[in-house]
Amino acid sequence: MKKTKLKLKKQVWYLGIIIIFLGIGIYAAKNIIKDLEYQKTAEYKLLKIGYTKEELKMLEEKTNAETIESLLTQEKHEFLLSLIQEKYYLKKHLNRYLNYHNEHKEYNSTKIISMVNTNNDYKYYDHDLDTDLAKDNLLIVNKYYHLNETYEPNDLININNKYYYGNDHKIRQETYEAFTDMWNEAQKEDIYLIINSSYRTFESQKNVYDDYKNSRGTTYADSIAARPGYSEHQTGLSLDIFSKEHTSTSNFKGSPAHTWLINNAYRFGFIERYQEDKQYITGFAAEAWHWRYVGTEAATYIYENNITFDEYYAYFVE
Repeated sequence: MKKTKLKLKKQVWYLGIIIIFLGIGIYAAKNIIKDLEYQKTAEYKLLKIGYTKEELKMLEEKTNAETIESLLTQEKHEFLLSLIQEKYYLKKHLNRYLNYHNEHKEYNSTKIISMVNTNNDYKYYDHDLDTDLAKDNLLIVNKYYHLNETYEPNDLININNKYYYGNDHKIRQETYEAFTDMWNEAQKEDIYLIINSSYRTFESQKNVYDDYKNSRGTTYADSIAARPGYSEHQTGLSLDIFSKEHTSTSNFKGSPAHTWLINNAYRFGFIERYQEDKQYITGFAAEAWHWRYVGTEAATYIYENNITFDEYYAYFVE
């Protein structure tokens, strides 16, 4: 009887060992299969290429499946990583960024982002878009966004002749109120601002543009003036501002009034629309006298971050 029990115990023990080994084998097999399956994943392949897990997380959040798939057959894409870490990166423009980079290898990621966001990967006036009037003070008009020839703001008011020289002037009411507040503040520091140009109709802008075009050709005209429908002056939000002492485009830049505007205009909602060294974005040479009303929130951000309105619009408004 004892021998039978002992034999039974041994059998149970052997069975237990077999079960344990079977369990270990099954577990190991599952892990092997799981590992083999993992090795087929994009994550594994990208890690092998040299991406970190943090970079993979960024790629997943800021690119798309098609882009990730394309990365599996090439070396680590350092430029793509620099793109998606840019402050003003927009996922919707990813393919445009990459295409533009292929055409302009000399540009860094910051410039690629700013050029594509502002539509500068297209030719001027070819990529033609209707301005979104619902944006109100933040609507954009440039060489890609236009107003139709009948557009006229419905809140235009006459500017008091105390503030301008030349012919009568009109501007949108909120812009006018902001300008007068700014004028009063500047006057306390013996800065006397004066308006030279304000709201223009489609037809009046056509006359300005045609004068340049007829005298010096289309290329020059496009560098110095907007085509009709593409001028900010038609919005009723832009002013050409000089001072009583410096009244021309040749002497206003760097004048006390210009310096005062650079340092203070944003507090009243105005920005220097065509900034120095930003022609590659705006499409226009610097105009120290051209000031655009966008409201204090937008103006403050643009001033503090030294960007153009085109860049601000693309990232925060559009």
